[in-house]
Amino acid sequence: MTEEILQIQHGSTVARILPERGFNCYSLTVDGFDYMHQAPDLFPDGSPTRSGSPILFPWPNRIAGARFSWDGVEYQLPITEPATGSSLHGYACHSPWQVLSTGPDHATAQFLLTEQHPWPAGGGLRVTYRVEPRGLVVTTEVFALDQDLPFGLGFHPYLRVPGPFDQWHLQCDADSAWPLSTMIPTGDVTPVPSRLDFRTARTLGEEHLDDVLTGLPPATTLTRRASLMTNAALLTVSSDPAFREYVMFTPTSRDAVAIEPYTCTTDAVHLEQRGIDAGWLVLPAGETRTFTWRLDIA
Repeated sequence: MTEEILQIQHGSTVARILPERGFNCYSLTVDGFDYMHQAPDLFPDGSPTRSGSPILFPWPNRIAGARFSWDGVEYQLPITEPATGSSLHGYACHSPWQVLSTGPDHATAQFLLTEQHPWPAGGGLRVTYRVEPRGLVVTTEVFALDQDLPFGLGFHPYLRVPGPFDQWHLQCDADSAWPLSTMIPTGDVTPVPSRLDFRTARTLGEEHLDDVLTGLPPATTLTRRASLMTNAALLTVSSDPAFREYVMFTPTSRDAVAIEPYTCTTDAVHLEQRGIDAGWLVLPAGETRTFTWRLDIA
């Protein structure tokens, strides 16, 4: 059976989406250049988390030990990263989604938490992709059913720009970082170290990134937060204030930079239980909350 691919378009801006693999927007072309990276094995059945823009829900990044307790109940999660014993990136990115509506320039789909997904409460999210001239807007509605829903939300866009990797310049407004031990935050927040200070755009050199940045300037509306650029193009990432952390990641192939807006840091559920403000959210039963971020290409 041929896998369904949704295509939405506005002029020369074209997005392609895989509903059966996490509603992943795996391609975003403008004037024929694709600003989303695809791993060589994406088709026919490669991992949906190594290409495009995986949707990370009900938690982004790692939950240490692949387990946590909530209201006196322990939840055992799948160990998806054996090297650290963690559970990585939630359920939504690995699951088929239900397409709700499509149009020439937009598509909306839904993911539901079910009994197959160990989690304290039912709920889910609806995501709408909309293309604009040289841009992509991503709007997410997280909804809780009959119980309060704990969650974190993140996106993992693997971005690329024209030209050699060693000429790409990365920029991010974050002035702080979460130090990591075995890829899990220690609980401290420190001034951003020099190797992670991208407040002024610069090349990466030999640096490999897999780090959580925070301390973004205050904002009340959708605000530009980071960029990737060469002399040929400027790609900017903007997000609403709920996305308080940004993960920066470079795959070993060094042909993409993931600029990842998150509502919480890695392992936020455990940090919050230690009394640390890590961004973990709890949505009251029956309520919905909307989150927005966007990509723009100049």
